[in-house]
Amino acid sequence: MSPNYYQGSLKELFVNNIALIDVRAPLEFEQNTFPQSCNLPLLNNQQRHEIGICYKHKGQAAAIDLGHKLVSGSDKEDKISAWIKQITEHPHSVLYCARGGLRSQISQSWIAENGKTIPIVEGGHKRLRNFLLTTLQDQISANSFLVISGNTGSGKTRLLSDLAREGQKTLDLEALANHRGSAFGKMLSPQPSQANFENNLAIQLLRLESCDTESILVEDESSNIGRLFVPRQLFEKQMASAIFVLRIPIEERIEFIQKDYVESVWPHIKDLENSHQAFFDFFKNSFDHIKKRLGGALHAECLNDLKNATDEFKKSGSLERHKEWIGKLLVHYYDPLYENGLSKRKSFIVGEGNVSDLRQFLNSEKSSRHFEQEQNVALSKA
Repeated sequence: MSPNYYQGSLKELFVNNIALIDVRAPLEFEQNTFPQSCNLPLLNNQQRHEIGICYKHKGQAAAIDLGHKLVSGSDKEDKISAWIKQITEHPHSVLYCARGGLRSQISQSWIAENGKTIPIVEGGHKRLRNFLLTTLQDQISANSFLVISGNTGSGKTRLLSDLAREGQKTLDLEALANHRGSAFGKMLSPQPSQANFENNLAIQLLRLESCDTESILVEDESSNIGRLFVPRQLFEKQMASAIFVLRIPIEERIEFIQKDYVESVWPHIKDLENSHQAFFDFFKNSFDHIKKRLGGALHAECLNDLKNATDEFKKSGSLERHKEWIGKLLVHYYDPLYENGLSKRKSFIVGEGNVSDLRQFLNSEKSSRHFEQEQNVALSKA
């Protein structure tokens, strides 16, 4: 039976969030996948390893024969049941393996034998990945960006989220990287792989095409977010893009940091054994990471503030004392770093002020573009 290939465009797959069944081994899936993919492998990691050795020494026919022996009986039945269940829940699902070869075709035929049909991606994961890498380059080149800058704690991420809900094109790189982009930005859940970060970024840019605004708003980021690297093309474009600088009072910034970086962590730690010590250690690790840049005296002072804040929290349940070390860290460490970096890009600043000023700036930009469009229409009719 000849393979039944997916006939739609790859762009539609990602923009419409069509469910994907990835029949590669779990190890392959973890390293490089797509957000709407579900891993229901034909071969587990060990089976894939054994078949790979057989293929290398005895050829394809022997490897296929071994595969049918390894995936048989209840193992085969369980895998088919999982595929049928997924297709029943998501009738428009599409299936793929590494290159659209034997694993896809065997899975598809077994599914067909059990009364369901599902198309496979010709070229498999490799084709999907290459499409997204090309898309990433094309989208970065085609779009203009407005960089939202501002001292640490200015609420840039929150603002991007609010503006996205209002229909503005925004790109939240920290959300995609699962990291807040600073020494204290580590999340309790792990970051994605570099490949998955790039895949998700490309898909997000594709989906932004439907937004009726021009520039994409993006937070001012360094070349890396945690252990992940912003694609060079995007980073260079950001560095040459217009900048709006948020100016937020330090009291508000300390409040943002306390809520987003401190209060948000405790619910994930509170049920651990020695939870208050784990809470202290979580922040101490970040301080130790920047000890040389802080200097010994400031490092020791901040750790003492952290210990006092942890003791107070254990005694009273109040997290307010954490604001002491937060304030010192902002004033003596983050603010000088930020101002030094911004001073090198002054020529790109197109506006600055608070959140209301930014909204006013965006509205004026939108009005200006609308006026230009009306003028162009009028001229075309003249």
